[in-house]
Amino acid sequence: MSVTYTAQCFVRPSLSTLRSPYEHLTPAESDRAFSLADVLAIRSIHPFYSPHVLYPPNADAIRKARRRAARGAGEMDLKRQPLLWKKDLYTAIERLINDPSPRNTFRRSIYTSTTGGGSGSKPLFFATDVHENRRQRALFGRFLRHIGLATEKDWIVTVHSAGNLYRSLDLTLELLENAGATVLAAGHDMPPAAVVRLVTQYSANVLSGDSGQIVSMVRYISTLPPDERARFSINKIIYTSESLTAAQRAHIRAVLGPETQICSILGSAEGGPYAASSTHLSREHHRRRHHHHHQEDDVSSAGDFQDFIVDDRMTRIEILPTRVPENDASPVSACVPDGERGMIAQTSLTRLRNPLVRYITGDIGSLHRLPPQAAAALPARERHHMYVLRLYGRDRRFSFEWGGEYYEFRRLVPLMNDARLGILQWQVVLDKAEGSEEAWLEVRVLRAGGDGDGDGDGDGIVSEEELARRIGTFFSLCAANEERFRLVFLDCLDDFELSTGGRKVVKFIDRFN
Repeated sequence: MSVTYTAQCFVRPSLSTLRSPYEHLTPAESDRAFSLADVLAIRSIHPFYSPHVLYPPNADAIRKARRRAARGAGEMDLKRQPLLWKKDLYTAIERLINDPSPRNTFRRSIYTSTTGGGSGSKPLFFATDVHENRRQRALFGRFLRHIGLATEKDWIVTVHSAGNLYRSLDLTLELLENAGATVLAAGHDMPPAAVVRLVTQYSANVLSGDSGQIVSMVRYISTLPPDERARFSINKIIYTSESLTAAQRAHIRAVLGPETQICSILGSAEGGPYAASSTHLSREHHRRRHHHHHQEDDVSSAGDFQDFIVDDRMTRIEILPTRVPENDASPVSACVPDGERGMIAQTSLTRLRNPLVRYITGDIGSLHRLPPQAAAALPARERHHMYVLRLYGRDRRFSFEWGGEYYEFRRLVPLMNDARLGILQWQVVLDKAEGSEEAWLEVRVLRAGGDGDGDGDGDGIVSEEELARRIGTFFSLCAANEERFRLVFLDCLDDFELSTGGRKVVKFIDRFN
């Protein structure tokens, strides 16, 4: 018996059939970000910004809002918008992610990433539209290719983490592949010796990971015999998370070679990836080439700052005065002049369904024009969209960083002030061990009685063991970081480091930065 197949058997479904009912993008938008007018239009009807709005708009509402958006909305419209603080954003997200109502559009077709969980509280989801997320990664990958951070010639081994709701590995893989590179997913569980074998086996030239992982890997490589180190050639580092210190950079180049490029990708769960630094575009790189010496590190990170390149088609950065009170959502129209430090407010043009408008990142920075040499190295059609964000680190009023996680003082203080812990005074010290470039964290406490017997006192005060467990939970201690943590029980006030004038206990001491 013969069977005749008609042409209908081979007809592919149309694009409209394949599209999700929640997808609000059009095929023509796949190669560009949203307009500021679009983002502000959705902001006005979103529960992140309007408490009386119960759920985010659905795809139809988004399309209608975009059609109604006033043409020509620009910078002045942005400057009239209230500020968005982390506390308010977290509150809205926690309500939405925990609401199982079928009317809750926030829980539909979302890409989930989480906060670091560094506070010890329940991790909070940051829900990005799945289609917007893929498009943002494609756009940012193209940006990385334009600035030369990753190219089609690069073979990259990444040791980023995955699992337990963390997404840094799949994010890194997709970004670098979208830039044209070939990427090998080693992951955080692969032992250093196996990572080195992988680099050697595939002649990889780039190592990628968060800054702590990079420092640990380079430290391991430094212990290898010279003949084993000679079998591979890493000429580029691409790292994420907290900035590498000048000493860490010097150590990397001492081990891997003075010409090693040190590059970085800047991003967050709230805004996704939005900026990058590349050695060959730094100011000091060109100065070093001109003077033919290598004794100095890049000026973009040798001091207390690091320069990142931002594409204004994807992200708008404003620098606001630091005198703005914390959690004050009032509009702030006056930005500081270019070159001056202030609080960073971020507006994403890649996120529409759950928009991020004038979000206070908790970092201190300043804005600058591209150096002429860096501009000349970029494609002509791209360079006028690029500018420099100089990042000075976290605003110490809000948080500090250890092991790639941010720990907020507003969550640490209530823990330390819990009467059941019996803590009379406390101090947190961020330091580095002798002969190491890794960050160590020491928590010092003075307890009621100060006898150190660890038994609790019968008046509701927990034992030292329970106190240690509570503090360990807050700082997410595990096999990967517990050797870089120390809890110290002190006997008297003079054992703390005190301010020189009022002899008050300094709550946070940062020797690492």
